[in-house]
Amino acid sequence: MTAYEFKCKDIGMKCGFEVKGASSRDEVTQLAAVHAKLTHGMQSIPPDVAQKVSSSIRG
Repeated sequence: MTAYEFKCKDIGMKCGFEVKGASSRDEVTQLAAVHAKLTHGMQSIPPDVAQKVSSSIRG
């Protein structure tokens, strides 16, 4: 099983948030969206940011 990961800093944020060991790209995306809302005050994720997140997920 492939583990997926994402780091906020990979999309240019000055933030130490990381997702490691997620079981799917969808799980990473959901966790990143919750983090963006709670930490960065983003009520919705703009399409350009969503694309950056998607492109930065490793796994």
